[in-house]
Amino acid sequence: MRKNETYTAECVDYTIEGAGVVKLGDFVVFVPGLILHETAEIALTKVKPNYAYGRIVRLIQPSPHRIEPSCPVNRLCGGCQLMHMDREAQSDFKMRKVQSCFRANAGMEVEPLPIIIAEPFDHYRNKVQIPVQVNEGRMEMGFYQKHTNRIIPFEQCQMESALSNEIVAAMKKLLEKHRCAKDVRHLLIKHAHASGQVMIVLIVRNRLKAEHEIADALCEQFTQVVSVQELINRRTDNVILDGETVLLKGKPYIEEVLLDHTFRISARSFYQINPYTTPLLYTKAIEAAQLSGREILVDLYCGTGTMGIIAAERAKKVFGIEIVPDAIRDARINAEINHVDNIEFMTADAGQGANRILRSKLRVDAMIVDPPRRGCSPDTLAAIEKIAPSRLVYVSCDPATLARDVKLLTDGGYRMQYVQPVDMFPGTFHIENVTLLTKEN
Repeated sequence: MRKNETYTAECVDYTIEGAGVVKLGDFVVFVPGLILHETAEIALTKVKPNYAYGRIVRLIQPSPHRIEPSCPVNRLCGGCQLMHMDREAQSDFKMRKVQSCFRANAGMEVEPLPIIIAEPFDHYRNKVQIPVQVNEGRMEMGFYQKHTNRIIPFEQCQMESALSNEIVAAMKKLLEKHRCAKDVRHLLIKHAHASGQVMIVLIVRNRLKAEHEIADALCEQFTQVVSVQELINRRTDNVILDGETVLLKGKPYIEEVLLDHTFRISARSFYQINPYTTPLLYTKAIEAAQLSGREILVDLYCGTGTMGIIAAERAKKVFGIEIVPDAIRDARINAEINHVDNIEFMTADAGQGANRILRSKLRVDAMIVDPPRRGCSPDTLAAIEKIAPSRLVYVSCDPATLARDVKLLTDGGYRMQYVQPVDMFPGTFHIENVTLLTKEN
């Protein structure tokens, strides 16, 4: 088989990134944009010894679940990999992905609970981070094309809010006007949908000469903007939110409302990106902890304290652990704002924090862990097993690392009760899960 050869084949499966899988005899071809059971003429674009990549030349038998992507740069950008699927096909793919990850990474056959979905399915993101480049004297703002450093410009991103789109357009004009784009690495916008407050962070190599003019113009044009900051990052790697932060206008934070609680969010603080589905996710996670008011709860990877603070009214005591100092500072303020006095926070790596809990000999009844995409480290999992909470609620945005960690936890004596998928990321191949594991003490 050679590059550019064409074949007619049926899609029989998906990759975990949402590409269609076709088989030419024993040879596997991965075809982005192809939906299960569709028949298409495909052309090979890259050929390896045991597999190949392909593209759709012509759809012969389209799926009834195929829709026209609402974004004109969808194929180039690659940020929304499932925009060609309707809601039913997206949910089917995500359920299959969870099952496939558990099969491949844990050797387990699972039947997830019905996926939780909430509208809207577009313009839901409360955070957007946009790269800025100057190439041959021309400024470019947009998103990176998949697996490249090439920026794909856009007029209207279908996943960020309309206000965020307007701010991006205004920022582009301001950077062009003041001719300072060469010093800007990224534009970060946080838009709290419930409160309406907006934070704008310019991530720069050097402070901009026109920083105050830009901040004044943004606040004058957009009354929702309550915080404009610069983050000076001179690193040469891809770590973005590192460096000194300078407040140019307004407050160093915004506030958002979630499940009748108010939370402060700073530039570096993690906050769930879908404000419409997050209440459902948190409600499911806290329900899984089965709190009656008498329990000790540990909230590992607690971020700004959102989950622990909401759960505190159902627990005797909550301990939150997070490695980011800014997030812990916000968490303590958030506890005060919400008049929660039965929660304590510590700044520590998850493994160090878990081991600190272990050394304290505290009897922990329930634990919620919500790690980053890479999952829990081996020392964190080892500490959790020794702490031995009878109920362990694992919230994960990556079913592959979730399955890996669940396998290790079940080998250590835990029993998985269920996996609850929650679609926090419509239009993309990502899927959040709430998993309950129990252990008899």
